[in-house]
Amino acid sequence: MELTRRDRQRAATVAEIKAAARKLLVEGGASSVGLRAVARELGLSAPALYRYFGSHEDLISALIADLYDELTDALVALRDGDPEADLGDKLFLIAGGLRDWALAHPAEFGLLFGAPVPNPDADDHELTPGHLAAMRFAAVFKELVAQIYQQQPFPHPAEDELGPELLAQLRRKSEFFDGMPAGAVYLSLTYWTRLYGLICMEVFGQLHWAFEDAGAYFQAQLFEIGEALGLDCPVPE
Repeated sequence: MELTRRDRQRAATVAEIKAAARKLLVEGGASSVGLRAVARELGLSAPALYRYFGSHEDLISALIADLYDELTDALVALRDGDPEADLGDKLFLIAGGLRDWALAHPAEFGLLFGAPVPNPDADDHELTPGHLAAMRFAAVFKELVAQIYQQQPFPHPAEDELGPELLAQLRRKSEFFDGMPAGAVYLSLTYWTRLYGLICMEVFGQLHWAFEDAGAYFQAQLFEIGEALGLDCPVPE
């Protein structure tokens, strides 16, 4: 359906509001992104902003959704850019792409990954635009790991090694990982937290004491993970 002139004007104003919110985020961190501050940035009154976003939470959720979609689009483009790339290549591409995006956008990365993702099982959970976009981002990694396991199941801990409480939780997430067994889900989450933790430490300046440039360390860790998953990964340079 073709948008009316009024709809186009509204969409343009919403885009300007979110652009102003991102500018404030980059300049002053998440705490600087308030409705009044955004209104001042655009030369509007605070009540005028409520015609577009009903609350500060709505604005932040919309900004988070845009940022996740930007990141997801970048990773998907890397994943699908080379039709000859195998699964090992794709893992290196999207993991490296996440690190590159995070280092280039530390304030945005902090907003996305510095706050808890809402629990979809909670009674009061709402599927906000930000949360739905986060799930689309997560699917990029989850689907690739599931493909890797389906192509060649990688070794993983036996169920009796995990303990009953952890095992029960992992089994509940098996469907999300396309039916992978609990031990494979455990290993996938272990490697994800390992890479994510490395990126967080680098972005937030926690690795300067050890590395002048943590890129080589990240590549070595990624190679180690790829080998454990049975992938033919490029040797770190």
